Amino acid sequence: MYCVKCGVRLQDGVSRCPLCDTPVWNPGEPAQEHGYPDHYPRAQKESALPFAVAMTVISVLAIAVILTICFRLYGELRWGGYVIGGIMLFYCIAILPCWFRHPLIEVFIPVDHAAAALYVLYICLKTGGRWFMSFAFPVILISCVLFTAVACLLKHVRGGRAFILGGCLLGLGGFTVLIEFFQHLTFGTPMFQWSLYSLIGAAVAGGFLLLAGMIPALRGTLKKRFFF
Repeated sequence: MYCVKCGVRLQDGVSRCPLCDTPVWNPGEPAQEHGYPDHYPRAQKESALPFAVAMTVISVLAIAVILTICFRLYGELRWGGYVIGGIMLFYCIAILPCWFRHPLIEVFIPVDHAAAALYVLYICLKTGGRWFMSFAFPVILISCVLFTAVACLLKHVRGGRAFILGGCLLGLGGFTVLIEFFQHLTFGTPMFQWSLYSLIGAAVAGGFLLLAGMIPALRGTLKKRFFF
């Protein structure tokens, strides 16, 4: 009998290899039953709280520096408002969820869209534009509804992922047409300059996923190749 790791010859009756301390395995003996659980233990998720604290301090310091520079040089906010708004928008999207152990995506998607709407509204007011209510607001609102619905379906509905993602792509294609429509109403640009291309591409991809949801063999191929 030989060690399965280092190959040294073993004496009869030994339980471990004297050279590499590997447990002796004898193919002639029945395998021992181990009391392993039937499922893997859940991986412990590391807390993102230290990252959130550090990024909060950095964000506050950056805003304080920008305010100091603007008011010392110009006596007013000027360009600092755009930079501070961008920092706050980034904070809402990337940092705010880190304060929670289990952030709810169906909550943070509307929060992120609300933060984006406020930032765009600020830009509109500062530049004297009149495009927020006729263009930016409906686009952000439809985007919020679409992505929140898809996130909730993927999170709470078991199975049917091909149908959900296929419907999402079809919705995105229609969404691009709406964007160009609101652009046409607000800025007077011609219709169907670019949205038809995205609509066709989304329709093809979405239709393929819907077809995959109805054909088990195609759905199985997607799962094997893309873990879909």
